[in-house]
Amino acid sequence: MKPTLLLSLPLAAVLSLACNGAASKQPGQSVSESMAAKNRPPRTEQPETADAGATTDAPAKPKVTPIAIVNGEPIDQAAFVRLVIDARGLPILQQILVREVARQEAARLKINVTQDDIDREYDVALKGERFNGKDVEALTPARREQLVNDWTRSRGVSREELAIAMERQSILRKIAGNQISETEITEEMIEREYQREHGEKVEVRHIQFANQRVYSQIRQRLDAGDRFEDLVADYSQNALTKIQQGRMPAFTRDDDTVPQIMVKAAFMLEPGDVSNPIEVDGYFHVLKLDRKIPADNVPLEDIREKLTRGFRSRLIESRMEIIGRRLLMAAALQIQDPTLAEKYRVDQKTGRIEGPPLLGQ
Repeated sequence: MKPTLLLSLPLAAVLSLACNGAASKQPGQSVSESMAAKNRPPRTEQPETADAGATTDAPAKPKVTPIAIVNGEPIDQAAFVRLVIDARGLPILQQILVREVARQEAARLKINVTQDDIDREYDVALKGERFNGKDVEALTPARREQLVNDWTRSRGVSREELAIAMERQSILRKIAGNQISETEITEEMIEREYQREHGEKVEVRHIQFANQRVYSQIRQRLDAGDRFEDLVADYSQNALTKIQQGRMPAFTRDDDTVPQIMVKAAFMLEPGDVSNPIEVDGYFHVLKLDRKIPADNVPLEDIREKLTRGFRSRLIESRMEIIGRRLLMAAALQIQDPTLAEKYRVDQKTGRIEGPPLLGQ
């Protein structure tokens, strides 16, 4: 299993205690204590008995600060937070760490990231396309809202998690962009970019699914003559290509934005052929080749400027990952919570995550 670098999709949790109306705060009480007192079940006074020395066998219930109350019984906020930390704390912390070191580096370099930068990152990510030398068309608010819903639902993350990802990526993009000079891009690089953009291409549709057993249903319906596009609608879990009836952007053999296992499989197909399942990053894909597009004869010199912009954008994205990893591995990290610290050490030792050693380890 490939170790999880802390540059993967960020996870964030927001734990809050909400109530309606203002709590009456007594002198010496904290706000949380006042709120807890307001929501605590009413106490029932017990009448005094003549036997002052009488005792009860029932142990007193420990005082709790409720995060919720069900049928008059409080759910302890501390126990709830502990459970969330034990279950999800490390993945959440991992992602916040990368955003934090990126923020620190931007401050050191006096790089300012605006809300417009972050919004542009949303547009790039949610449209499922990389910078390609042209301005990415801004999404309308309604379209962005729809894609955020689809994106978060299909990946099982929250809006807060996505917001951390977009801020982190926008910071790293600015840092990387400031580091890449025009002289770094050589003639050989431009020629390779030309082949990637203008060589022979394939245009495919795909069905993406998480459970391999779904393939038997897909295969059965294909054999029965069902249209591939209908199967996309019924089975694909990729919200972005699903609305395009499974169609992916055309790509060449040299396109390094597409997993090589998918490139090889696609170029082995003939128009109308359907592939066997291909596993990529925990998902399975079935491809159908629509057509092969011959290489064009556009002279390189006519599009050199566009190719250079596109290649620089892709170089920036590659540099972003390098910078993020370097910043993370150089961080002086302390984890104060004992449970989180132990989980971090175990996962780091077993290779499940990449990150700096804890201070004092």
